[in-house]
Amino acid sequence: DELPVPLLRVWDARTERCVDAINTQSSAAVTCLSSGFTQAQMGGEMALVGGNAHGGLFLIDMRTPTGLISSSKCHSQRVVNAFLSPHTPNMLISGSSAGDIRWWDIRHGIDQPFRVVNTNKPFMSAFCQHPNLPLLACGSPNQVVEVFNSKGGDQVSMLKYQTAFLQRIPPVSCMEFHPFHTLLAVGSKDSTVSVYKGSKLNKESPMDVSS
Repeated sequence: DELPVPLLRVWDARTERCVDAINTQSSAAVTCLSSGFTQAQMGGEMALVGGNAHGGLFLIDMRTPTGLISSSKCHSQRVVNAFLSPHTPNMLISGSSAGDIRWWDIRHGIDQPFRVVNTNKPFMSAFCQHPNLPLLACGSPNQVVEVFNSKGGDQVSMLKYQTAFLQRIPPVSCMEFHPFHTLLAVGSKDSTVSVYKGSKLNKESPMDVSS
């Protein structure tokens, strides 16, 4: 929705009807939205996590009357993606276009992260996590892809532009992990999709497919 305050509308897919509208308490446009489960905070129920163009994060529990249970400005620039960790209960991970990745313990709110990692690039254009392995990946228009351990924040690998055949990384626009294997698909602004595989997602056997 447009200003003054964007609303998140909840739809019943079976009846195709809007069943709820949640006030995000911010005039900034929503830039990402994901769902996940927490164990201690919400008894294993599903929660929604979102970010906006002003660097804000919000956490939604659909069981509460208002839905919104926490909201705060957490980054200096647009939130690229945010999600609850499938490996560590109550852990929220977010990344912004400024190039910083932040870890939050939602039991203590989202005002102060307990870990911050600054990636080796000034601008982040894509950010994702592996659903079954403790891996994070982020990419930038500077033709760099970085892979991190989601539990400790350590860098696992860095993929850079290479001049060799089938080793190039165009400016990154989107990315996603395979749900069960160590495969990372990277979409680029030149309509190229690259798939990287390997135990550490290094430059091992990349496969380029033009779309």
